[in-house]
Amino acid sequence: MNKVMDCLIDRIKKWQPYFDAFAANKYVSGMRNGLIAPMYVLLFSSIFMVITYVPNIFGFYWSESVESMLLRPYDLTMGVYGLIVSATVAKAFTDILNQKQETGKSISALATMVSALSVYLILMGDPVEGGISTEYLGASGMIVGIIIGLVIPNIFKFSIDHNLTIKLPKEVPPNLSESFASVIAYGLAITVFWIFDIIFKNFSGGMNVAEALMNVLNPIFMAAESYLGMSIIYGATAFFQFLGMNGPDIVFPAVKPAMFQNLAENQELYRQGLHSFHAMTNASYDMAIAFGGTGATLMVTLMFAFLSKSKGNRAVGRAAIVPVMFNVNEPITFGAPLILSPIFLVPFILAPIANTILLRLFITTLGMSGFIMEVPWTTPGFIGTILGTNFDPLSFLLVPLIAIVDGIIYYPFFRVYDQKVLEDEKAKEELVLAGAEEVTTKTEELAEKPTGDSIGKDKLNVLVLCAGGGTSGMLANALNDSREELKEEYGVEFTARGGHYGQHSEFMSETDVVILAPQVSSHLTNMQNEAARHDAIALGTGGTEYIKYTQNPKSAAEFILNSISKQ
Repeated sequence: MNKVMDCLIDRIKKWQPYFDAFAANKYVSGMRNGLIAPMYVLLFSSIFMVITYVPNIFGFYWSESVESMLLRPYDLTMGVYGLIVSATVAKAFTDILNQKQETGKSISALATMVSALSVYLILMGDPVEGGISTEYLGASGMIVGIIIGLVIPNIFKFSIDHNLTIKLPKEVPPNLSESFASVIAYGLAITVFWIFDIIFKNFSGGMNVAEALMNVLNPIFMAAESYLGMSIIYGATAFFQFLGMNGPDIVFPAVKPAMFQNLAENQELYRQGLHSFHAMTNASYDMAIAFGGTGATLMVTLMFAFLSKSKGNRAVGRAAIVPVMFNVNEPITFGAPLILSPIFLVPFILAPIANTILLRLFITTLGMSGFIMEVPWTTPGFIGTILGTNFDPLSFLLVPLIAIVDGIIYYPFFRVYDQKVLEDEKAKEELVLAGAEEVTTKTEELAEKPTGDSIGKDKLNVLVLCAGGGTSGMLANALNDSREELKEEYGVEFTARGGHYGQHSEFMSETDVVILAPQVSSHLTNMQNEAARHDAIALGTGGTEYIKYTQNPKSAAEFILNSISKQ
């Protein structure tokens, strides 16, 4: 059986460069980074949903005027989310385009953001008596906002590359010159979309583009939210993660807009006292479906920690408990490893699918509220599921049921794996006792230890990037916690910062070394090009290698110093 799975995995891995190329595509990256950037808006707006509606559980209801006052921040944040996304996607995509722009021909991110906001209002702000309609300023217009955010920077790039700018004398202050330089591109963007809006409404009977687009996409979104659709989406996410890629990066660009729209619709339904029936939201995946990270790995981590007969497995499990509890599961997926281990292929995919079926069953059949709040992805799933559904009583039953089902799915595979590792450990001990293996082995190369003198620096600013910010924090914290020890050992003061790939541009000017965690290794070429513009270097890491660096900061320091020496 293992040979069959090994053969299957080897065949699929041949396609990995294509999957990596898709995840690193500039349009996919721009959309992903732009959607992640305003997550704080969702989190903040959800607070007011909690304040307004949690008291209802205890029989207390705010008056209509107080409720309206409490929801005003929500209405003016989540209610204009599509407008916000148009600007953040434009900013993210501009940053990506600027990586390949010639010196002196950079695109102004501020100008593209302003242009995106203007264009969005032209397309979505249909005139009504006394003002403009707000119907499509929120999540329902988000797909159009994404398209605008990807098109506007290209218009600016075209204008700059073809010198369609107004150049003022050198004596004019730079900030004023930059404003005039964007006039033609801004005017071109407004004109193009204004004409498009006129033509589109003329042929659609006055319907705006967002309304028409949703009429086309809603049947697709409904199919995606079926039992089969969600199972395919989340099963594929786990499958790509199992192959060592970032599953959400590959699968979610196609469904993220639907997730955010579903959240907005759930919130509106809840406000009206109706059933929030959408199961496919961003938070429902993070909290209930990926229970302990992609692959639903919380229960198998607990098995490693407390049920393993193998000393090695037990040590890995206990070291991974806390991170996995907060949905940072690299210590178990790469530390065990689960990734690319044929034994764990089936449960790694099956557990999230089972959780998907349970979640949808509870919402559509038993009447549990769908997620009406965006919960930070690092919230433990057993807490986030209850919070996200606004303390729905059925959520208190769903959480332990998910844990039990995941445990049942993983246990037989865990037991087989643990027995295999235990036998390997015993065989190794017997070889050592028999003298067939040297007890002491020299694993370090006889090479000169790297120091600050060898690279000509006594300080290094390190930026560690991952897909969500949690994994990068593990290595950054390890380097910072060992700063004094590393300085004494290597003569270099390391200052590290963890971050999210796609939201790192503002830190590049003060960075010497960028380290990419395994999930974002497909972006290494792009990151190397961007780092070179700031006289920095970018380094990629593998799974086992990265976990070793988080546990042994000295090995991380030597990896960094040796890499710099080779430049």
